[in-house]
Amino acid sequence: MDIVSILISLGQWIVSFYYSPFFAVIKFLLGIYAVVLLADIVLMLIQRGLGGDIRDTLVGMNVPAELTTKRNRLAKRWSKISEKMKSDSESAWKVAIIEADNIIDDLIKRMRYPGENMSERLAGINPGQVENIEELRHAHEVRNRIIHEDDLKLTRELADETMAAYENFLKYFEVLE
Repeated sequence: MDIVSILISLGQWIVSFYYSPFFAVIKFLLGIYAVVLLADIVLMLIQRGLGGDIRDTLVGMNVPAELTTKRNRLAKRWSKISEKMKSDSESAWKVAIIEADNIIDDLIKRMRYPGENMSERLAGINPGQVENIEELRHAHEVRNRIIHEDDLKLTRELADETMAAYENFLKYFEVLE
């Protein structure tokens, strides 16, 4: 027996199996299984509350669009802030930190973390929810010092460290690379 006749007989066996009553029963049962799975998915979506925010359903939490579909827009805003950090001016660094803090605060607020201000919202975030939450809290403290202390001397190292914390938050959500 040569290889061609083996392949021909194998092909005939596959065709006869495909049209056999046994395979028809398997196809019927798989069809029922597919319908049941589809019904389960629909029921789970209804139970979860599909009538709410679709991002809650798809992502698992209410993530602002800038962290999902509009990343490029946020990345462009961030690049403008990063340009200020390239300056040798301490006042430009302070402005960049304040603007970065405002962006992150807006994102956290729209993620529906409770609190009247960013400090309260950051306190409401568990360390397991956001990877660098402690760095973010420290960065916000630096921002508060910039706002409330008129004679604050901001060093290049502290400014870079603060901006790195904000960048790490955006990298965590894959806005920045």
